[in-house]
Amino acid sequence: MGVGQGTSASGRGRPRDRTLDHRILEQVLLLLSSRGYAGLTLDDLAAASGVAKTTILRRWPSKAAVAAAGVERLALQSVDVPDSGTLRGDLYVLLRGAAETFVRGRGAFVPRLLREAGHHPEITDLLFTVIHTRRQAYRRALALAIARGELAPSVDQDLLIDLLMGPIWTRLLITRDPITPAYVSSVIEAVLTAFEVKPATAA
Repeated sequence: MGVGQGTSASGRGRPRDRTLDHRILEQVLLLLSSRGYAGLTLDDLAAASGVAKTTILRRWPSKAAVAAAGVERLALQSVDVPDSGTLRGDLYVLLRGAAETFVRGRGAFVPRLLREAGHHPEITDLLFTVIHTRRQAYRRALALAIARGELAPSVDQDLLIDLLMGPIWTRLLITRDPITPAYVSSVIEAVLTAFEVKPATAA
């Protein structure tokens, strides 16, 4: 909806300012981090961004929409697939990246969002955005592994991804136990063993 409104504005002769979009989305992430979803208001977001509230609403129709856009931006920024040459190397970078982003980095507010979800159903969509975006990165890593001969094309990708992500998100969101490099490596080794991942045979 925000895209459609932006297109309409450009049709009236005013192109959409992507720099302004960036500033607003950066501020929404900062406010989510410091106040949570419940404490986020469009008035405060407008003040922090240095724009009018109507400027935000021309781009995104609601608080939920601009928050989702900010979270999606964060998720996309943290899922580059490294193509290290091995599935083990790619998975380590992806899993460590998740830990750095969601434990100590800019996405550290995500566990708080989950705790707020019972009172704000729209938060479920934000969390889905994070999980779905990260799953797509794992799918790209698995596609590279299949091309290198490490995995059979018939591998159950959804199950493999579940087994990789499940332990990390369990610690992140439920037990809050530390996610150390050694723990990440142990998760990866268990999955590689379970799926009988072979040495790469193709570049």
